[in-house]
Amino acid sequence: MILMCRLLPMLALSAIAMTATARADYPVAPDVVVLCEPTLRQIVTEIGAQWRKETGIPVRVFAAPSALNLAMLAHHTRDDVLIGEGDPATATKQDLIKGETVLRLWQNKLVVAALVAEVRKARAASPPLPLDLASGAGRVPIAIVDPGVAQTGTDTRQALRALGLWDTISAKSIGVVDTADAAFLLSKGNVKLAVLYASDVTGRPGFAITDTLAATDAQPIIYWAAQAQHALSPNAAKFLDFLHRPEARERGKNFGLEVLP
Repeated sequence: MILMCRLLPMLALSAIAMTATARADYPVAPDVVVLCEPTLRQIVTEIGAQWRKETGIPVRVFAAPSALNLAMLAHHTRDDVLIGEGDPATATKQDLIKGETVLRLWQNKLVVAALVAEVRKARAASPPLPLDLASGAGRVPIAIVDPGVAQTGTDTRQALRALGLWDTISAKSIGVVDTADAAFLLSKGNVKLAVLYASDVTGRPGFAITDTLAATDAQPIIYWAAQAQHALSPNAAKFLDFLHRPEARERGKNFGLEVLP
């Protein structure tokens, strides 16, 4: 019994030493893990490909709404760089990102889109039929992001309320998780109109913008990037610097984004 009492502290110390050694020897991958908004997946992937071409270091891009990305960070999901929407103050206060590393990258806007073929058909009718938000409100199915799911939905609701159309449109709308789902429903002809980001329409020749929604409450749709508080990659700060290069941010114009100074 005495021998066992003496052995237990020694075993505990040995376990601590082994754990410390394991942590010290743990190989940290050079890869940079990036969490971003779904509408930014393509542009961030392209920038990541350019980064890899120059450095040889892969960038792993995972897309989800900012609120979900922040929730995952709060549960210690692996992430090195976060590209979010809205005000980064929330993430900073929760100690999820390093506030001093926040960079403003791009600005987006909400638009209403229809299929080009449907717009042409409406114009060719006799008499011509309008196909836009005001004429379609309450008459045709419109895909919008649910306000309780993502910031996009909240922004959409505010913009439609400012136009006095929210109650009418929401009564006949099809709620979705994000604008990618709204774009899918539109492409399949399941809805006549969809509220999307301008960046969702760019690169889709089958889509036409029918309306542009004004930003409400002086809150434009801003995308920012920051280093995660518990970033593991030794290249996280370097990739953040790469994102802030003028030539990297200028790529946003190809996706319908406005480049911020």
